[in-house]
Amino acid sequence: MKKVLIHIGAHTTGSTALQQQLYAKDPERFVDPAHFENSRFMKLYEDRLVKPKASQLAELFQEAVYRPDMETYRLSCERLMGRPFQKGGFYPHLKRYVQLVEGLQRADVSVRTLVVLRDRTDFLISCFLQSQTGYASRNNFHEFANLAVTDAFSWQAIADQLDNAGTTFLPWEAVETKASELAGQFNKFFELKLLGGEDLTECTEQPHPDPGLSVIQHLAKIEDEGLRAHLMKCAAEYCRQGDRAAVISEDLEGIYRRHFLEGDIAFAKANYPSPFRKIYSQTKSVAEQFWFAFATDDA
Repeated sequence: MKKVLIHIGAHTTGSTALQQQLYAKDPERFVDPAHFENSRFMKLYEDRLVKPKASQLAELFQEAVYRPDMETYRLSCERLMGRPFQKGGFYPHLKRYVQLVEGLQRADVSVRTLVVLRDRTDFLISCFLQSQTGYASRNNFHEFANLAVTDAFSWQAIADQLDNAGTTFLPWEAVETKASELAGQFNKFFELKLLGGEDLTECTEQPHPDPGLSVIQHLAKIEDEGLRAHLMKCAAEYCRQGDRAAVISEDLEGIYRRHFLEGDIAFAKANYPSPFRKIYSQTKSVAEQFWFAFATDDA
């Protein structure tokens, strides 16, 4: 193993759609995470009760993904980044990935990391919608945000952690306005000419998989676990047919957006490639830019 090119997330940023495009284009050039999801590496990597050495993680990772005909390993695996808003911070388990990178680098393996982001308001709303299908779901967006939004909720904090991981940051929002440039950045990272702007446009034209009916917040309150799960599944099916989320009023959305905007603009200027550094400075309304359709009344 000489080089590893890893896309680690983040969540709710088109990762699944991107994975499908990449793996469909040239599956032989990519390592499918499904092939090592039950490996000794993943079991150790996700075990929060132990503190493995960086060398252990690196050794087991190489064992898990090894292919005799491959020198450059390309993969996309969100599990390596961990889940956001867990106990201990924004992405508290990212330090395990940093450890893995350190171990690989000590073994003379070149590592580059890709993280695809979106502005924090939309990220927060998407994470809330995902959380509604879980057992620890919150009844409304504000209850969720009250726990999630801490000083740690910062893309710059993520960038600081990944400072030595050869990291490229890209904005998923660019798929709407600069699809060709974004595809070019993906190709550059993976060192393959795989994607065109039209491939990414196809991702946005597909119905969004996030559960997002306004009724979903009421479903989350149902005490009977079986009934709640069944109705949640039905709501998700409706959303896949094209319905959109209604979780927060336009006025309150504006307050959240203004709260995060300065930090998001500063992050983009400092970390995104030049075509995308002003992406959060746009004046276009959120209804025109993103898939959210906000309710007229606060949910």
